[in-house]
Order: sequence, then structure tokens, then C-alpha cells
Amino acid sequence: MAEKTSYRIASIPGDGVGLEVVKATIEVVNKLAQTLGTFDIEFEHIPWGTDYYKQHGRYVSEDALDILRKFDAGLFGSVGHPDVPDHVSLWGLLLAIRGPLQLYANVRPVRTFPGTKSPLSTAAEGIDWMLVRENSEGEYCGQGGISHIDQPWETATEVAIFTRVGIERIMRFAFETARSRPRRHLTVVTKSNAMRYGMVLWDKIAEEVSKDFPDVTWDKMLVDAMTIRMVNKPESLDTIVGTNLHMDILSDLAAGLAGSIGVAPSANLDPTRKNPSIFEPVHGSAFDIMGKGVANPVATFWSAAEMLQWLGEKEAATKLMECVENVCRAGILTADLGGTANTQGVVDAPNTRYSIHHCRLESYIDGHHAPAKMQSPVPASGPTEIGSLTAHSREESEFVGSSSGVYFIKTVRRAFSHSLDPLDASSSSQGFPPPEDTLVGTSMPAATSPTAQGNSHALRQWRYDPRVAAILGKFPPLDTARELMMMYFKVWHPLFPFLHGPSFLNAMEALCSERHQSATEVLPLEEHRSACWTTIFQCVFNLASLLCPEIDFPRESRIESSNSMHALLGTLSRRHDIVSVQALLASQLYLVAKMSLRTASTVGGCMLRSILHAGLHRCPYRYKELTSHDRQLRKRIFWSAYAIDRYLSQTLGLPLGIQDSDIDVCPPLASEIHIPGSYERINAIRRAVTPSTAGSSPISTEDRLRRFERSAYGQQPLSATPRHSAQDNEQHRRELVFASYVESGKLTGRAIELFHKSILVRSVPHSSVLFLITDVHKWWNSLSIESLQQGGTHQPVPPPPPPPPPPSSSEDPNPAATVTTNPNAPFNFGPFFTVLYQHLILLINRPSLSLNPSSPEFCSGLQTCIGAAREILAALTTQQESGQAFFWPGFLSAAWMSGLVLAFACQLRQYVLSKGSQEISKCLTILESMAHQWETAKQCHKSLSLLSRYIHHHHHHHQNNTGPTARRPSTDTPPITRKRNLDNHLQQASDLSGSSRHRRPPPPSPLPPFGAAAAAAAAAAASNNPPSNNHLSADGPITTTTGPANTTNNNNNDNDEGIARHPTATRNSNSQVGLSLDPGLFRADNYDRFTWGDDDDPGSIAGFAAMDGVDAADMMDLLQGSNFDNLADMFGQQFPTF
Repeated sequence: MAEKTSYRIASIPGDGVGLEVVKATIEVVNKLAQTLGTFDIEFEHIPWGTDYYKQHGRYVSEDALDILRKFDAGLFGSVGHPDVPDHVSLWGLLLAIRGPLQLYANVRPVRTFPGTKSPLSTAAEGIDWMLVRENSEGEYCGQGGISHIDQPWETATEVAIFTRVGIERIMRFAFETARSRPRRHLTVVTKSNAMRYGMVLWDKIAEEVSKDFPDVTWDKMLVDAMTIRMVNKPESLDTIVGTNLHMDILSDLAAGLAGSIGVAPSANLDPTRKNPSIFEPVHGSAFDIMGKGVANPVATFWSAAEMLQWLGEKEAATKLMECVENVCRAGILTADLGGTANTQGVVDAPNTRYSIHHCRLESYIDGHHAPAKMQSPVPASGPTEIGSLTAHSREESEFVGSSSGVYFIKTVRRAFSHSLDPLDASSSSQGFPPPEDTLVGTSMPAATSPTAQGNSHALRQWRYDPRVAAILGKFPPLDTARELMMMYFKVWHPLFPFLHGPSFLNAMEALCSERHQSATEVLPLEEHRSACWTTIFQCVFNLASLLCPEIDFPRESRIESSNSMHALLGTLSRRHDIVSVQALLASQLYLVAKMSLRTASTVGGCMLRSILHAGLHRCPYRYKELTSHDRQLRKRIFWSAYAIDRYLSQTLGLPLGIQDSDIDVCPPLASEIHIPGSYERINAIRRAVTPSTAGSSPISTEDRLRRFERSAYGQQPLSATPRHSAQDNEQHRRELVFASYVESGKLTGRAIELFHKSILVRSVPHSSVLFLITDVHKWWNSLSIESLQQGGTHQPVPPPPPPPPPPSSSEDPNPAATVTTNPNAPFNFGPFFTVLYQHLILLINRPSLSLNPSSPEFCSGLQTCIGAAREILAALTTQQESGQAFFWPGFLSAAWMSGLVLAFACQLRQYVLSKGSQEISKCLTILESMAHQWETAKQCHKSLSLLSRYIHHHHHHHQNNTGPTARRPSTDTPPITRKRNLDNHLQQASDLSGSSRHRRPPPPSPLPPFGAAAAAAAAAAASNNPPSNNHLSADGPITTTTGPANTTNNNNNDNDEGIARHPTATRNSNSQVGLSLDPGLFRADNYDRFTWGDDDDPGSIAGFAAMDGVDAADMMDLLQGSNFDNLADMFGQQFPTF
């Protein structure tokens, strides 16, 4: 027999009749628990109230909150005494509890109760409403004061405070409550015509939240008009939500319209269940009838039923309400309802003639003639239909969603089972096929699953699949394999922990054991598992080899072509088990690291469908068939796939693979809000969410492997006992990198949805942009960069190694070798997340760079992008100098975009050319290092080199034309005229852009690469020194010249830092140039645009390229065939975009 659940309830009778009705309710509830025998309940008296106030000078004890948090719930009576002002007693007791415990949802069911009658002629069918009141802020926030006391001008202020978080959480609660009721309709009450700020915010947030509840209809009403509607059209209302003050008034009106406030209950809820909720009747202390024994206890009974419902005792709550309704229907009523019974008579009735035992029979006899039963204030967790997940084994599951009708089939099946004789129902159930089989065909029996015999047994029955090895390479030597494995779990695993560390070690141990070497045959059922593990191992080894090119990784173990992954899709997506999804994820991650992004996206499409079929997008804590270890691993797999999907969608400019609204999985490090069963308490959730182990002991002969085991995921066993804080901190540290990256993926997805939807439906509200920017900053500000160092040691980043000696002429220098990852040093993810953050800033501000350069949005966006670009280059330099590899392809996108931003700003003279030259040179050095890993980096390097040289060529040409005799901009030109000149110039340039393209001539000789020497030449141009003529061979290596550009100015030159002298240009104490954004700088005679133009026009890119021996058609190919009319167009392209 299952152990009964026990509850501890705080009994706070308070004042007046509260003492009587709470005592009566406790007697009935205890009788109910004793009769049903399904739970135990204990009430503990707490003597807070006016008597306590008179003795101690306060209504509650100093440790009141700590006392209440020890209970599962509270039953409150009333507060108020003739000797104490009402505001003192209310704030001293009830409001002192509601606010600090964050009981922000006050729920009041209102309906015509048996024995009562609505005074409204318009409510012939009675009333059935659910009122939701914001309970923690608004008009009752306690802000204000009194000044000039007892003076003729005495002044009092009462400030209402409304916050977005407060409004949004109550609005979501209200929509969820409306969704749980049959009509699914919500009315939002405000006074936004007269109250221009807080109430307007209510309307705004209601509109936003409603989009997440398309199945709920809703409207809004002014509070004064709402009173008329409640009287004239009560049938038009169902669920109502409003502010603290408005709903305080309307709820009393509603109770009166329903028949009597004496039967009205209320629940002060903390929907997060972190604190105990308080349940109380709506009526007051009623000192005029105190002690006479005539107080109506029905409202407190109903409140107690709400409390039992909230605690999960649904059956007990239903029985209690049935008994109370039958008692009232029989006319056993107190005087306020027109009866003659006293309080004790109402209490005794359920235990005599209308006992709890008879309630079931009475309810059955009344049948459908009885009034509609109470609707629970607890909102449903989602739609009324839910999907079905079938677990064939620990690792294999199948999911069928609710839209298929699977829930309805189960409903019909249960209805027949309940209606038949138990024996017939049992046989019918056995003969009824699984609902899933009637929709999608016969499900796979567990016996066919290679994992049905257990994980450890399956791991002993696998070998390197020769078919996969022929495509992805062979197993490397054992020492090499161990070293590569350690590097993978050091760098890649914290970001994408879709593998289980101990299981990986066990698989390697099984593969390398002598027992396995003697095996000559693998059962057919293990062939698929062998193919998946072979794929995982080869991808892990090849991913790690990208980080450590100095490791001797045999050629026969390397993946020769990324396109070969296509051949494995059929094999890996044949099943929907965990190891298949892990193999697809490993393949996709390898393709991303190699920048085979389109192939990675294709693999991701297959993987996404496998994830959906396996039900990984649904929270595993909803399904009791899964073990705690499986739940943790499924969550990690899903969020790893989610993070990669967000990166690929943004990089390739594709729609998101899965919408956030389709996800029902709690993010990493977030509190787990799901658990099997609808009413389990939050303490059970906290006990369940602990890491687990599911593998045998790892290889014990290697000290480094033991260190890895301690840092791997899933080492602590799942236990029902609470963990110590040290264990909590350890788990938090392990998942911090993963959780932070997932959160950045969420923000990236929001940016894509906001800025890059179809033109037909795209809408970019300014408020949405601000909220997104706020959340990006909030995410970044909450990160602890020191904690992002792998291993949690908080050690400083090791100093950069000394620079290698310059290579001799006979050596082939390899710049990438200087950015390999030290296998012994802790890995620092700080630069990685810095780049992510600044990339998000670029992504959000980049669309503004397509606007008119004279617009304030453009100017602000450009300066923001400049700052982000500089931070990106600084972070990438730190990554390089600390000896850490550029392992993530997003580094390339970041460097490329940063270089474009700086080049664009320098061309528009919105950034100091000397600084821009140094930073572009730094960017070219970074791209040069990346070119040894990614072919795309070479194209980015060539493009940026060309743009840099073009900028400095025209800057030098501009300097020569701005001498003492050159025409200067007139200081007498009014600003409005300068602005008009700018607009005219931009329009003329736009009109001419369509005729600036010419047919492509025959391809000339290959374009010589522009290395950092080009940047050095550009810097020399900035200082009026001729560039070096040391051109590089097209086949030779790219060499780099580092260091700041020469910025020495000619004493006879009036221009500072390459900027034409202008009345708004000033010099600061450090001889740096400060430049105000005067529109005169954008005059037609000063504004240079990048145009392709003619080959013989030195003012165009085509002409400049021709001067350097490069054909314009080649440059068109070089810049991805974008046909740019000017550099601003680049920011609308996707090459290779962050």
C-alpha cells in the first residue's frame, strides 16, 4: 500500500468570526481526511491577530516568514478590530504576509451557490466567474507618505507602482487560468483612459502575452464600464484579471451579484510554489456577530477545498465541495443566506444526514441536474490534450503529439474501461491496441532494441563498423586516441555536453579490451549501435585534432571529405534512440567546425526529425518511464542540438529549425518546473533534479583520465536526499558554460525572428528591440568570466608563449601553430563569450547601417558597431596570444564582420584612420591565422585587404587635393543647406548606381593575395610615406608585419590623422582628433562612396583594382558576386555573417 502523504497547515484564525469559521473548517477537514484515509493533515495554531498585537506591539512575530515557510499551506480567518485602525491591522498581518512571500496571484471563484440566488434578473442561469487579482504591487504597494501634518495644506500621496515583471506574470497566470476553463475567455480590466502610465502598460503587456495564447479569446474593459457589464451582461464574462485595487472592489461586487459574500472564497497563490500559499474567506472579521455562533463557515469550507486542490488532493477537494453543496441545497443555511442554522449546525450536517459517505451517492442521484462543479483556480499546464511518449528501452522512445488525436483515443478507451465490469474492462484493455499503433503503425517492440538488455551489456557488444570506418577513417593508436579524447572533453564537451563521459570511457574500454579483440562476430541487433559509436569516436577524434595539429594523427584516421557525411544519414537516422541522435550531433558538430555549414544544416534537418520522433523536445520529467539519468542526458542532447541550430540558422540566414514555442524542456541550470503528476510539490522537484551515473568505472591506469572523470558530466548519483551546497556548486560550475551558450542561442533566435522574418510579415517595434538589447546586456552582465575557465580553478590565463624565432627562408611558416591549445593548461572560455556578446550587439545594430548615413539611427548604430568590432578583435587577440585555438567558426565570422565595420567607418570618416588602420591590420593578422584552418578565411582576408588599400589610396588622394589652395567647405553654409546637399548627393549616387556596372571582361591572371603587408602599405599611405613594393607571390605563404601603423604627420600638412581640416575638428591634449558629426562633413564634395565604376576610373574599386593588376570581374567573384554599389550594401549580404 502506498504511503500516505502528510501535510502541515498553518492555522491563522486572526480576529472576529475568523476564530469560529477556521475552527469549524478544521473539524470538517480532519473528518474528511479520517474518512477517506488517503492523506494525513495536521493544523498548527498560530495566534497572530489583534490580541497578539496588543501584547507584543506587532501583529506577527519577527520570524513570521521563516515560520510560515515550514508549512505546506496556510488557512487564514480574518483580520480587523474596532480598537485598531483598519490600515494598521491589514498592513500588520495580511499584507505583511502576501508581499514578502510573493503570493502575487489572488484567485476568487465566484458562482451562484446552492441555497443562494443572484439578485440579477439578467443572471437566469446563475453566475460562474473566475476573478484573478494582482496581489503584490499596484495600488497596495505601500509607497507614499504624508507631509505638513495638521496644516491647512496637509498632503498625502499614495503611489501605485506597476512593473513589467509583475504585470506579465499575473497576465500569464490569468491566460493560463482562462485556458483551463471551458469557455477560454479572458477580460482584462484597467483604467487606461485616465491613468496614462501604469494602466497603459497593463494594456500593452496584455497584448503581448495574448500572442502566446492563441486558443484564448480576450477583451479589455475600463473598470467603471466593467461594473455595468457585470450587472447587465453577466453571461459575457468568464475569467477576469485586474489590478490590486480594482479587483478588490470588483470581487466583492461579484460575490454580491452571485448571491452572498458570505460564501466567497479566495486563494493567495505563489504559482512558483516556492512559498506556501494562503487560503482565506473573503468576508471580514464581523465583530457585530462575533461569539454568537451564527457566522457562515461555507466560505472557509470552500477556501479549504481550494487548498486541498492546490496541494494535489483533488478527490478530497471534490468530496468536500459536494458535501457542502448538498448541505446548502437542503436549506441548512445561516441567517445571512436566509436560513436559521447556526455555525455548528452547518458543521454537523455533513457528518450526520449528509455525511461524507452519502455525498457520493447523493451526487450520483442528482446526476446532471446538479449545478456545475467548481472550477479549479490552478491553471492547466497547457492545452487540454497532451501527447504520448512510449519508452521502448532506456535509450529509445517514440513520441506522438496531441494534434494526432492520441489523447482523445485514450480518453475514449478510459471511458469504456470505467463503464464496463472490471473483468470485462481488463480484457478489453488487453485487446485494445496501443493508441499510437492506430495512428502511425505498429510501434517497435522493446525486444528489437539493441539497448533493451541494458547499457553496459550493449557497450560490450560493439566494434568499429568497417563500413563507417571506410568513410570516416580508422581508429587511431590508443595513446593518440586518449590524448585526443582528453582534448575534446576539455574544449568541446563543456559547450556541447551531448555525450555521457563515463559511457564514452566504457565504450573505449570495451573497444580496446582483449576480450573484445577476440570477438569475431557482432549480433545484427548491435550493428546499428556499432555504426553510431564508430561515428561518434571518429568525429570526436577529428574535432580534437583541429585543436592540436601538432598531435601525430594518422592520415588513415582522418575524415577526408565533409561531403562523405551524406552517405551516413540513412544509417544514423534509421532509429530514434539516444545513440543515433548523439552520432548525428557529433557529425553535425564536426561539419560546423570545418565550416561545411550547408552540409551541417542538412544533417541537422535529419537530426531534428529524429529528436522530435524521440520526444526530446518535451520535458523528460513529465514521463515517469524515464530514469533520472536518462532525463538529464536527454535535456543535454536537446539543448546542444538547439544551440547548433541557432548558430546555423543565423549564419546561413535560414529560418529557425525549431521555434521556442514548440519547446517544453527546462533550460540548463534553470529550476525544473516539471515532474510526473500535476500537483507534486516543489520540494520533490528539487530532490529529483540531481545528476546521475550510469556507467561502470573508467579506465583507471591513466591519471589524466581520472582527472577527466572528475570533470565530466553526470558523476553524482541520483538521490532522494538533498545535496550539499558544495555539490550544487560543482554541478553549477560544470554546466555554466553550456547554460551560458544556450542562453546566447536563445537571444540569437530572438534577433533572427525580429529582424529577418519574411518582408511580408516583418515588424520591428522599437520596444521589442529595446527589450532584446536589455536581455543581451542582462545575459552578459550576469556572466562571471572568471568562472568560464574550464575546471573552475579561477586561475589566470597563462601568459602567452614567447614568440617563435623567425623562420628561415627554407622553412614554411605555419601561423596556425601559434594558436594551438595547450593540453595541460585550463581552457578559458572568456574570449569566446566576449565574442558571442559583441556579435549579438553587431547583429542587432547591423540593420541600422542600411539606412541613410545622415540618419541618427545610422550614426548611433555605426558607433555601437565600431565599439563591438574593437572588442571582438581584442578578444580574438587574447585567444591567440594565450595559445588557444580558434576552434569555433564563429570566430571567423566575427573577425570578418569587425573588419568590414571598421573599413566602412573609416571610409565615411566616422572613425580615426590611424586607429582604424591598426585594427584592420590586427584583423588581417587574425584572418591570416584562420586561413590555415578555413578556406573561407582566405577570401575574407583578400576582400578586407583590398578595401583597406582602397581606403588609404583615396585618403592619400584626398590629402593631396586639400592643400592650402584646395576648396574648403564654407563655414557660412547653414546646417539645413548642408543636410539638403547630403540628401541630394545620396539620391544622385543612388540613381547612378544602376549604370555603374559593366559587362565582365575575360578573366585575367589570379589576384595576388593581400597580406598584412597591404595593411602596412595602407598605414604608410596614411602617413604620406610611399608603400613598399614587396608584393607576395600568389603561391607563397602570407607573412605578417605587426605593430602600430606609422602615424607621423608632415609639419606642413594642416590635416590631422588623414581628416580634412574642418571647423568642427578639434585636437585634444593627446594630439588625438575629436570630430563632431557636423552634416557639412557629408557634403557632396567631401563624401566618397565605394562604386565599381569603370576600369579606367581611379575613383572606383574597379579602377583601383585595375591599377593594381586586378580585374574588376575577379573582384566581383572575390566579394561573393554581390554587385555592391557601395560598401553599405555589404551589410545586407550574408557573407559569411554572424
